[in-house]
Amino acid sequence: MAIPPKKVAIIGAGPSGLVTAKTLLHNFPPGKFAPVVFDSRFEVGGLWNTGAAPTKARDASDPVTLDPRMRTNLSRFTVAFSDLAWESVIEDGDIPMFPQASQVGQYLAAYAQRYIPKDAFRLGSYVRQTKRLVQPDSSMKWRVFWDQKSARLVDHDQPQAASSEKSEDFDYLVVASGYFARPHIPKIPGLAQFDGRVVHSSALAKGHDAANDEDLARGNILVLGGSMSGVESASTFALHRSTSKFHNVNGGKNTPANHSIYHISSRPFWTLPTYLPHTLPSSSVKFLPLDLTMYDLDRRPAGPIEYYLGPIPKEKAVKTNEYFRSLLGAEYEKFGHVHQGGPGASNSSPPWVAIGNDYAGFVQSGTIVPKMGRAVSIHPDRTNKVAAVQIKTADGESIKLENIASIVMATGFTPFESLSFLPEDILSTLEYTTDDSFLPLVLDQGGSLRSEIPDLGFVGYYRGPYWGAMEMQARFLGKTWAQENHELATVESQMQNIRLLRQPATQTWRGQFPMGDYVGLMETFAKDLGIERTTLQGLEGSGPVIPARYIYNDLPSNECQNRGIENLNSEAKSTLDSLSSVGLRGTGDTNTLDSQTGIATAIFRALHGEWKLAKRGYIGEMSGTVTFHPRYPTNPAYDREYVCEKLVSEYADMTCNTKQTIWRLSEAGGTGFPIRIYPMEADGDGLEIQTTNDLKLRSAQHGKNDDIGPNSTVNPTVDHQPDYILQDSTCRYKFWFDRVSISRWEISRIEDDVVSDGSTASTMYTRF
Repeated sequence: MAIPPKKVAIIGAGPSGLVTAKTLLHNFPPGKFAPVVFDSRFEVGGLWNTGAAPTKARDASDPVTLDPRMRTNLSRFTVAFSDLAWESVIEDGDIPMFPQASQVGQYLAAYAQRYIPKDAFRLGSYVRQTKRLVQPDSSMKWRVFWDQKSARLVDHDQPQAASSEKSEDFDYLVVASGYFARPHIPKIPGLAQFDGRVVHSSALAKGHDAANDEDLARGNILVLGGSMSGVESASTFALHRSTSKFHNVNGGKNTPANHSIYHISSRPFWTLPTYLPHTLPSSSVKFLPLDLTMYDLDRRPAGPIEYYLGPIPKEKAVKTNEYFRSLLGAEYEKFGHVHQGGPGASNSSPPWVAIGNDYAGFVQSGTIVPKMGRAVSIHPDRTNKVAAVQIKTADGESIKLENIASIVMATGFTPFESLSFLPEDILSTLEYTTDDSFLPLVLDQGGSLRSEIPDLGFVGYYRGPYWGAMEMQARFLGKTWAQENHELATVESQMQNIRLLRQPATQTWRGQFPMGDYVGLMETFAKDLGIERTTLQGLEGSGPVIPARYIYNDLPSNECQNRGIENLNSEAKSTLDSLSSVGLRGTGDTNTLDSQTGIATAIFRALHGEWKLAKRGYIGEMSGTVTFHPRYPTNPAYDREYVCEKLVSEYADMTCNTKQTIWRLSEAGGTGFPIRIYPMEADGDGLEIQTTNDLKLRSAQHGKNDDIGPNSTVNPTVDHQPDYILQDSTCRYKFWFDRVSISRWEISRIEDDVVSDGSTASTMYTRF
């Protein structure tokens, strides 16, 4: 008699639920598992199923959704599973390095369609309860109770809209309902009486939203909470203000008052740009997506890689802060590192990071005012719908921020609702607590299991659920449950460290993410699963950790052929081949579109703010300022846009005039030219062309001397050569970098760098 498949109930059809179902169906012998995926929504994708942008302020009862225009903060190499390449999802278009939320939803829908049969889904099913039942043979079953909603109902996300109640028994239960269950709104004295706008960061539109302009016009903005969402929210309002001020080149239109954007964080943090410098063996320094730099295996000490979970030792915190300091540079640190003390101050606190290209520039310009501390009370003025907010700073000082018109709660999420269907006795065994949203459970084996309840698994239930880790957790559950006798070997040290992290005395020494050692976690799972990491051909060194390097199946060789495992491996190969597009394989080529876009993005970001210019030309010297003001792109083909405003004192007569150009960046490279410049009025000195300028990467110099002329402004004995040269049909743009910052840049005409009097016809730009 054939053994019936083991039925597995998977709660949640987001990334973690989908990869669990796919893994059980395709990486183990056919008929071993029969997964069923439940989700209260009628579409797969979880919070990545964006639908439409949020239209109202979010409160604690609303389900989490994402703005469709929001971009991932890790590259497409990390935001992907091993067995589906982005090239197979977006076949006829440019694949962005950092996909938008709507594109991630498209990816997940394609993943489900390719690997999971429709009858494995129970969509529109709100799981309200589960019970663990002992069977007559002493085995265990999970009875799942759910409310089946009608697809005709308008409000799909409210469980009370059920049309029928159902139940079914399963052999195993997987919690894949996600960590980000509900937005967290802290209880601050006076908040309930505040009549201004209070919005959770997850409901803040990433595009040009008129509501944000109204907030800016009424008073100051207060963003509470550091880390990712705090930086994103503060930057969003700063971009609104800059856009409103530079709505058109003739001056602002309906420009809001020059109100402040306060960003309050209780901890120090670093803000990382999306592209970071990276030195490849036998290759030049170049800019790579931040995850390919941060998750580089060569950053680890020699020897076996061990997964670390626990309080961050002081010496490790200091070392990591020093790494960020050396990676980003002293100039960037002044504005991209929020902490106590001045630039370069020693910091022994565990480093937190946020990701944002504009934040440091807005801090430098004074648009964003960061402060370390906590909001302790709110004092509303109900007549004007504004408030004063009392802040207790990190050094114990009490300050009051006046005229606050809107408060953005970048205060994270509560994960508790994702566990609401589990029985109380099970939660007790899992050491469940509602007092710690950071670590509500004590789990083992990389957050996937608890030995006392071997038929209950977790996938993606922790802050920062990287897709590779989710895939590994699903594989570990499948391998454990596929064994005839799946007694679990407890890794007691992991649970002990989680208990230690819960202690008040050690909470200061928590890392930003409980399971933040992504490289260690992936390598440990690979060792436990017997996975041999794929070597990157043509690359000296080990390279970065990405899911496509970890291929797994638990099938005999003949079954691999029957199940088309080679097709799955070809998807991973497609992803690994595309690494060459960023210059990671081969010789670190900078001629590919992705590589050039990365360099162009790094240059474009670093131009933000004010520069002083100096030129010695045909008839004398010229000085002035150039300021790059960000605004929302006025052309949908582009991702970023500046209004570049030049104020010039013309030579001896000191006649001042203002010139403006529009600089645009396409991060997807769809136009064929990463950077384009659009002059808005004639420029007499000829350095700005009267037609569209397409700036393309000419070369990455890195110490080469082939471009130094006898009259060059660069002294080869003192100064290194420009790191990157971009040019259009007439002008050459040279850029010198100090880590992620541009230290200086120069524009010169291509056809004749030297004028009749022997001087150089070029303009040099340096920071104030």
